[in-house]
Amino acid sequence: MNAKKRLWNQIQPAANTGPDQFTKVRIFHSFSLFSVGCSIEKTMVCSRLCLSLSQKVLLVLWYFLGQKRAEDLNNQVFLFFAIIGILDVVAELASNYYISFPDSNCEIAAMLATTIFYLLQALLPFTVICYIQTLHDNKIISAKKMFLSGVPTFILMGMILTNPFTEKLFYFDIPAGYMKGPWYMLMYYSALCHMAAALILIVIWRKKLGYRKVKVLLEILLISGAGVVIQLLYHPLLTTGFGMSLGILALFITINNPHANIDTLTGLYNHLYLVRKSNELISAEKSFHIITVYLYQLRHINKIAGVQGGNSILKLTARKLGEMCGKKAFRTTGKRFMILTGSLEEYEYYLTQLKRMFDGNSKLNVNNKIITVPVIISGIMNAQKLGDSGLILEYAEYLEALSAKSGLTEVIQDDHQTMNGFLYNKRVEQYLHKAITEDLFEIYYQPVYSTRKKCFITLEALSRLQHPELGWIAPDVFIQIAEKNHMIEQITDLQFSRVCRFLGENRYLMEHLLNVKVNLSSLDLMRNDCSRHFIRIMDAYKIPHNWIQFEITETVATEYNAGLRRVAEEFTAAGIGFCLDDFGSGYANLNTVMRLPFSVIKVDRSLLFDICRDEKRAIFYESVVETFHKMNYHIVSEGVETQEEMEQISSWGVDMIQGYYFSKPLPEKELLELLKKQDNIER
Repeated sequence: MNAKKRLWNQIQPAANTGPDQFTKVRIFHSFSLFSVGCSIEKTMVCSRLCLSLSQKVLLVLWYFLGQKRAEDLNNQVFLFFAIIGILDVVAELASNYYISFPDSNCEIAAMLATTIFYLLQALLPFTVICYIQTLHDNKIISAKKMFLSGVPTFILMGMILTNPFTEKLFYFDIPAGYMKGPWYMLMYYSALCHMAAALILIVIWRKKLGYRKVKVLLEILLISGAGVVIQLLYHPLLTTGFGMSLGILALFITINNPHANIDTLTGLYNHLYLVRKSNELISAEKSFHIITVYLYQLRHINKIAGVQGGNSILKLTARKLGEMCGKKAFRTTGKRFMILTGSLEEYEYYLTQLKRMFDGNSKLNVNNKIITVPVIISGIMNAQKLGDSGLILEYAEYLEALSAKSGLTEVIQDDHQTMNGFLYNKRVEQYLHKAITEDLFEIYYQPVYSTRKKCFITLEALSRLQHPELGWIAPDVFIQIAEKNHMIEQITDLQFSRVCRFLGENRYLMEHLLNVKVNLSSLDLMRNDCSRHFIRIMDAYKIPHNWIQFEITETVATEYNAGLRRVAEEFTAAGIGFCLDDFGSGYANLNTVMRLPFSVIKVDRSLLFDICRDEKRAIFYESVVETFHKMNYHIVSEGVETQEEMEQISSWGVDMIQGYYFSKPLPEKELLELLKKQDNIER
């Protein structure tokens, strides 16, 4: 006997009862009609509210589809979520209409609408779980992982599809209409369990998701969960669809706003989307190739044409790239564009087209000014082999750094050698963190020979680092990496403390030495309390200030500003000397030298090259020495390796010589032995 017959048999006797019983039945029906009337009124209010929200969500979806948007997995899942959410609201409205206004002629339509609504209700929480997974991984979710996480949902959907035959969840009867089945609560339990699972994932992944995304997701779960609970307690209130609609709107405004993936100046995709897209391709084990276009003279162009002129060049460049590459073009930084291609044929085609676009004489008309716009075009084939989007961007910068930056457009492509060099630097960078934490650096000292006294009169303290697998790392390599990653200040502090400790333990050395030279980087000098900081370290070890002389490279000196002048004056006032290092290796000039209180000038090894055979080089070197002597500077010749070089520069009156001819840099023990032997220094 089916449910309709059961209910009819229950109602039929009541119609044949006596007056008292009939009165009770009428009273019951009157109360029921009043309750239904109240329910209908509340349902209509909620229905209008949900309908209004669904219209807004539909407009959001229409706008979302019409905008240039990221085509990554997260946005695809959001799009699916939004469509399912809208269908859910519509199905809920239709289902509640049949529940509120039961009609025997619409039983099949009521059953169909409610079944579809239940299917969508079962699917939505699972979609939320998938959405959170895409935010966490930014990658392709494997079919196996998705299937396993969706097993409970698939089982529930199977139960919903078979419900018209089993009537376990709900059924429609005449004239009562919608009736709850014995497993009716299962839908609500499933929704709440999925939300609890989503909450657990958010809590576990909170660090990777970030505060902003966690906040939005928690708000959505709170609204949706409240909607489920309210509708569980009072079914006519359509708060489930209301909560889902609000959640979709919140995601669109915050996480899935199409404009969040678009560069505001150029209209191209931005860095955030490139990171997600490349990570997806890497996870899916798909090969792709990257071409970068780097406008390395943009700062200079801004000085000529102004910031607006520079922006115009960026817009023109972006427009050309967009016309050529479409959605494959990205702007990742202020002056760097990238093109992501999926095949080598595309890669070769775009690379050729870019060479033609930015030839050696590429000029643009900006505000009636013809401006040359040189770029560095670098290519990375099979970029997925780097295994991380961050490494891809770093590798592009590494390639650009290898370029000569001659003022013309240059093209550089990666190869096995450059890739190995980059990966070597990355291993060094990773080791630097450990080396700083555990103070694994060493100090070597290179003696500096006096041509007048015929002995060593000063030392230069040099940092050394040995990797357990790579061996000794060239100082230029790890110092450059440390400066790039703002770790050089920590290294300087560790090394300077060690120098002071060494001098404190061997004070007798300073009876024969003028000072010990210690290198400072530009980042060291940029500290707010630079001079006081280093003076405090010296005072802690009771080191007289005149025992230390700080060296700064000519590259740092050319960045002369009021802050550098103040630091130099404070050091000088404290009795600490200054030495200009590597003069001749870059762009330093006499004006730079005279602005700062240097007492010693070190002439770079590059100027020493071939002076014994090249008369012009010899004349130039001698004139540099003579000029600085006239300005009362002491001169140190760096990199002297042969007796011929030593005799030549000695004849020109160089004050001191530093190089392998006299001694290579030595560890503390060997240094002490050398100085004892040469100068008869005794403890």
